[in-house]
Amino acid sequence: MDDQTLNHAQLKAFHAVAEEGGFTAAANRLGITQPAVTVQVKALEAHYQVELFHRRSRKAVLTAVGRELHQLTRRMAALERQADEILEAEGGLRRGRLAIAADGPFHVMPLIRAIREELPGLSVTVATGNSAFVRRALLDCQAELGVLSEYRADRRFAVLSSRRHAVVLMIPADHPWAGRSSVDLPELHDMPMVLREQGSATRRRFEEALRAAGVVPDVVLEIGSREAVREAVAAGLGLGVIQEPEFSDDPRIAKAAINHVDITAGEFFVCLAERRRSRVLTRLEPLL
Repeated sequence: MDDQTLNHAQLKAFHAVAEEGGFTAAANRLGITQPAVTVQVKALEAHYQVELFHRRSRKAVLTAVGRELHQLTRRMAALERQADEILEAEGGLRRGRLAIAADGPFHVMPLIRAIREELPGLSVTVATGNSAFVRRALLDCQAELGVLSEYRADRRFAVLSSRRHAVVLMIPADHPWAGRSSVDLPELHDMPMVLREQGSATRRRFEEALRAAGVVPDVVLEIGSREAVREAVAAGLGLGVIQEPEFSDDPRIAKAAINHVDITAGEFFVCLAERRRSRVLTRLEPLL
């Protein structure tokens, strides 16, 4: 093997294939031809006498050494983004990129609206998943900002902003309670209800209050998303609960507060502790 130094173009091609899972998609991402991507990756493999991908039909699956290298190229990509922030921002973030990972779309939408108004040159992407997905996206440098409905202290992360929201009832429009502004918690005993899956922070807070009051509703359906709960309530399957900012006007559904009990769920904007003072996050913080 000769003394050739590590080739940035080859690493960039490798990273694109690893991120996209295929050579054609990587070529589209980089704006070059698929053969050019293939040549770059093959040259990298040949130089170091390693196999970085298992080629399977149209897919490229990372080998063990490929996975290790991918962890490094993710960090390299994050450093490139930081460099771009420094060089392009000049105090105003005229342009740039921001990747957000969120455990649901609702809390992040007001932020995106504020970004569009205050920082129109900033390109934003959002990926959604559960809390484990959000944490992993931050640790892997795939996202600069994470949005969580629940947060446990972890020295690897920093909390940029947090707030709490009341949990309210969703009631079918044709239900006898639809005209009420509030409901007492004991009234929910044996009442048909539709709840999110186990692990939902909103559900956990609600069930803690139920247990403390000795109230046992009739859970007729567990379902995996807020949107699905909304549709089930609209179909008359039962009552649901939701954080108040997530409630949107829908003629099929009424909203009611839950009386005499403090049921709240959180909203946390977090980042890697090491990126806490990055230019883009510092500029975003007043918008959170």
